[in-house]
This record gives sequence, C-alpha cells and structure tokens, in this order.
Amino acid sequence: MTEAENTPNIAVLGVGNILFRDEGLGIYATQFLKDNYDFSPPIDLIDGGTIGMNLIHYYQSYDHLLLLDTISVDEEGEPGSVYCLPSEVLQGMGNYRRTAHEVEVLQTLELGALAGDVADIQVIAMVPEDMDSVSISLTDTVKQTLPLLIQTTLEQLEKLGVEVKQKISPVSLEQILRRYDQQQAPFHNVS
Repeated sequence: MTEAENTPNIAVLGVGNILFRDEGLGIYATQFLKDNYDFSPPIDLIDGGTIGMNLIHYYQSYDHLLLLDTISVDEEGEPGSVYCLPSEVLQGMGNYRRTAHEVEVLQTLELGALAGDVADIQVIAMVPEDMDSVSISLTDTVKQTLPLLIQTTLEQLEKLGVEVKQKISPVSLEQILRRYDQQQAPFHNVS
C-alpha cells in the first residue's frame, strides 16, 4: 500500500444558507479555512450549501468529515457558543431541529448511519443569534465568536494528524463576507 493510500481521506464540509444571516456561518467558516490555511496531507474544503439529502454522498466519500453548521439548543446555548459533537450525539438531540435546514442535516446523518460505511463525522456547530432575517451577513455576536469555531476545527484536524499552516497573506472574515455579498448583489434589488 502506498503512502497516499494509507492517508485518511479527510474533508471539512460547511453547510447552511448564506441568505439567512447566521445560518450561513458554516459556509463562511469553511471559506475562511480555505483562504487562510494550507493542510498537509491535503484535505477537501467543501461548500455544502443547502444540498440536503445529497450530503449523504459526502458522508460516504471520506474516512473523516468535519461538518460545520449551526445548532439550536435550549436556554443553555447562548448565541456564539460552540459545540463539538460526534454525529451520534447530535442525532439524539431532538431540540436541534429548529429550521428546515437543521432537519435536513439531521435526517441525512440518520440515513447515513442506517446506510453504514460512512465517515467518522464530527459536528462542529455554533448557536446562531439570527437565522430569520434575510441578509448576507453575520450578527456581531457570531462574527466575534466565529474564530472559536475555526480554532476548534483546526484542533480537530490536528487530532486527525493534519498539519496546519497559516498562509502568508491572510484574508479577513469581513473580506469573505463582502465577497459573498457582492456575488449575490444582483438579487438584492428584487421587488
């Protein structure tokens, strides 16, 4: 077996809808990782958006998958709180099902578990402050605490044996948010 065949197949999959404020935090965090870090061995950084049931394809394509997303929890979860959970724990949290997006993610995790032969999935999630407003942005609370979610992701990658190296020219979260906003600009004036 060659070294490449021996190397675990690892991905970071950000999911969410950038049109609904904090719901897009998994997408922004994944883009931040892509713009600011190099990884050895290489990993896949995937914008999973809102592809719903098609997430199962990713669960079956990797040995290890870090899923970046929002999480709704009871009063114990303050906006900006970060949780790092094996997917099995998340499946037992009925309160996680707050939005259609969260229901889809949970359903795909449950279906993936039934299908067998899926990645070791770790969910790294943050409690959002606002997922109802239509705005390509993040709340101040989530902007300030997103570095904790990113750091948690980097730590999980290092536990998997991935070497993380910061790129020479960093890209700020604000620059990433502006880039996404500009990509969606033609849709802002829809009446």
